[in-house]
Amino acid sequence: MALFLARSGHRVTVLYTGAAAIDYMDVWPKRCISAGVSLIHLDARRGEMHPVLLRETCVIFEHLRTRDDDLVLFQDWEGPAFSSIVAKRTGLAFAQTVLGIFAHGPTAWLLGANQMLVRDQRTLAQLHTEGEAFSGADVVVSPSRYMLDWLRTSGQVLPPNSTALPLYLWSDPEDIAQVDPSGLSSVNTLAFFGRLETRKGVDLFLEAILSEQLTGSDFDVVFLGKPASHTPDMIRGIVGQRRPDLLPRISFETDLDTDGAQRFLRESGALAVIPSLTDNAPCVISECLRKGIPFLSTLSGGIPELISAVDVERVLVEPRPASLAKRLASLLGQPFAPAQAAYHEPEVARSWLSWLDGLPRPRRTPVSDAKAERRHEDRIAVIVTHYERPVLLNQALEALAAQTYTDFDLILVDDGSPSLEAERGLAAAENRLWPFRLKVMRETNRYLGAARNAGLRSTDAERLIFMDDDNLAFPDLVETLDRAMTMSQADIVTCQMALFRNPLHPADPAELLTTDRWGFLGGPLELGLSINCFGDATGIYRREVFEGIGPFHEEHGVGFEDWHLHARAALAGFKTVSLPVPLFWYRRLPTGMSVSTNLFANTAKIWRAYADQLPPGLQRLVDLSVRNALTGDLA
Repeated sequence: MALFLARSGHRVTVLYTGAAAIDYMDVWPKRCISAGVSLIHLDARRGEMHPVLLRETCVIFEHLRTRDDDLVLFQDWEGPAFSSIVAKRTGLAFAQTVLGIFAHGPTAWLLGANQMLVRDQRTLAQLHTEGEAFSGADVVVSPSRYMLDWLRTSGQVLPPNSTALPLYLWSDPEDIAQVDPSGLSSVNTLAFFGRLETRKGVDLFLEAILSEQLTGSDFDVVFLGKPASHTPDMIRGIVGQRRPDLLPRISFETDLDTDGAQRFLRESGALAVIPSLTDNAPCVISECLRKGIPFLSTLSGGIPELISAVDVERVLVEPRPASLAKRLASLLGQPFAPAQAAYHEPEVARSWLSWLDGLPRPRRTPVSDAKAERRHEDRIAVIVTHYERPVLLNQALEALAAQTYTDFDLILVDDGSPSLEAERGLAAAENRLWPFRLKVMRETNRYLGAARNAGLRSTDAERLIFMDDDNLAFPDLVETLDRAMTMSQADIVTCQMALFRNPLHPADPAELLTTDRWGFLGGPLELGLSINCFGDATGIYRREVFEGIGPFHEEHGVGFEDWHLHARAALAGFKTVSLPVPLFWYRRLPTGMSVSTNLFANTAKIWRAYADQLPPGLQRLVDLSVRNALTGDLA
């Protein structure tokens, strides 16, 4: 597709995020370069971004936001588009760029196809990032109607501009010259073509070739694909138990690239067997159609959409061992011609070019309009909690005074600081002229949750931002959170945290290039049972959230007030979005609450919030679900 679009006059870039370096002497990089396609290797492992699952999507977003593309088309699997799409929905970037998803094999579909269940935190996170990317994209394109129908039936929200377009069947003159329309003069070798995994039909293929229907038949077998759920030794073991006479006639080609596998099939005279249990629009089918390679496949998923109606019955069978064995038995020793594609290259080319021409063209927003978008009728209150840290409090207030948007109330809640130094700091803050409206509250010491709730009760502002006195807001924190809430219509907006460890002094802005960052997914609800995937307390909240679920918990000596609130909000159906950028410095100290309080007591508070949603006889299911909560795989 990249080659075709570049040759059609488009400026095309392929952004590769794999670990291995690009081999520019390999055939595909050479083809791309010759066609004017730009290849960029973006090392998505760089940077100290936590949790690790967010690292790739954040690195991709940070690179793409520096570009000026009309369209970015993302792969669906593992959600690489997630951060970029959240950024667009919240007004951070891509106002003039169309963000699209290529729906080919999302995790939710793969789980069902491989007959697997969700077994870890990483998969829950992946399901969330992919689902949010689909629903938030400007466009979705898939190589089959089947996949779009499956997504909708499964409950996935898709944008109105969702289209099925076949893969572009690119051919060069060398391909066309080598295509033999007559195909095989006699089928004598069967080549399983695809990854050696259950979904691709390796078990189905083995059952067929080892069945009684093929006993006594004369044929060779080659497995042409990389090991996955099955390895060559496993396959040899299965064959050796049921039909040892076939072992000498079995071979494996597991290291061939795409071109090498196609070359092998053309030169060996083997019949490619592609017995997928379920599939979308397998690349191997398109490759066989393009190269004129004879193949036999199954009536599953989107495969029939790729093949000409005149050939469907001849080259496709039901994905059952008996059906496949019967068809193979009838083909052995017989000639077999390649199938024809349902679409011809010129037709597919016109479809793709027409689709590109019809994409929505975002309006170039004048600067004056962009500023107007940041004006809101909803009043904002920033609630800062403080206890016995007057030096740090002053730094926090200075950071808030430097905001690009200062039309807010600042409510400073002192949680019963006993020292004279703390009282002097509060008095100095009261007597100083600030760009925001300051109100100081002196409360008795009742812990962090109670202090936040006191500030919450003292204001009727519609939008509420919480800050702790040891953290430092970036200059655009208030403006960015406010705009993100308006544009996304979320109930809660959180953001990444930039970590620093200086106990007395502010962070050096230069540290932002190298420091650790901690980000959040904003969900899903299931993952929030075992890790805080929602966000820190520092974020912006609609008042309706607290009216719906109540305030922060006030249990003395127990932390995770923010996680507990976020979890209850999610359980109540409120929507959280977490921005893929840091908006404040989070001071990590060895005396912090997350370190000084009991971890089990803290997390038990979260578990109880979930258990309370279940009937009494099912509440212990929460215990089973969080057995890995303290050593989860997303740290």
